[in-house]
Amino acid sequence: MAKKAPHPTPTEHAYSHPGVHSTVNAFCQPKPNKPCPSNNNVWSGYVASPESGHQFTTVSASWVQTAVTCPKSDAWTLFWVGIDGWSQIGNATVEQGGSSAQCTGGGKNSVDYEAWWEMYPTNDVQTVFPIAVGDHISSSVVYSSTDRSYTVSVTDATSGMAFVVVCSVPDNTYTITISQQGVVTSGPTTTSFAATTSSAVLCALGSPCQNSSAEWIVEAPGGDSGGLYPLAHFRPVVFKSAFAADSVGHQGPITTNGWLFSALDLTTVSGTNKANVKALKKRGSSFRVVWTAA
Repeated sequence: MAKKAPHPTPTEHAYSHPGVHSTVNAFCQPKPNKPCPSNNNVWSGYVASPESGHQFTTVSASWVQTAVTCPKSDAWTLFWVGIDGWSQIGNATVEQGGSSAQCTGGGKNSVDYEAWWEMYPTNDVQTVFPIAVGDHISSSVVYSSTDRSYTVSVTDATSGMAFVVVCSVPDNTYTITISQQGVVTSGPTTTSFAATTSSAVLCALGSPCQNSSAEWIVEAPGGDSGGLYPLAHFRPVVFKSAFAADSVGHQGPITTNGWLFSALDLTTVSGTNKANVKALKKRGSSFRVVWTAA
């Protein structure tokens, strides 16, 4: 049995990590739009990769923010879309945005729900504005090869709040604009990336952003110590309008021709299943992730 990593303390930074490749369940029988899932100790959801090695340029989806309960005071669940993090060749970057449900230590129903973004490993989870259970959330990440930038957008259609972060690779800065009902309430504000480690810079030479995968994911983040926060118990979440596009013009749902796609169940390093992904629906553009009580 693998040794469990220590839980981070609540005062640590939180990071969404790259996924960890693992073996497919040997007893699974694949079904239409439901490949046999890999047991992954970081992510649950779907990942797409171009068969020919082309780059992804866009990923997007929407969901209704689901409620969570807190098995521990420091439990946490992230819901997000992103690019990168699933490369077989050691890619250690993820460009992403979505919603967060963080237990704050005040009881099982004491939860902060917020919109967030991250450029791993340059910064940590950056929360921007509060959201509520039942809010309709949409998120996208778009890469521009012209100016080598990533635009991460998260919108709460229920409250009218939204943010747009433009991360510039060449000059290592980001510009964030926050709006409500289309009216700018904060920004645009340009800030240099403050590396959380002495060697981390945006899409660094030793850790390049390769745009080699697109993801639609539920995750428990990690902390400075390398351990993972406990996964908050979430009600089923349905990702809808799960689309992507690549650099050669392929665009569409997860099952688009020209892409390979993988299903992921979240299983701890000690072998405990925590979250399962269900079959793709709506021609490959919708799926459900459920927390498991095991």
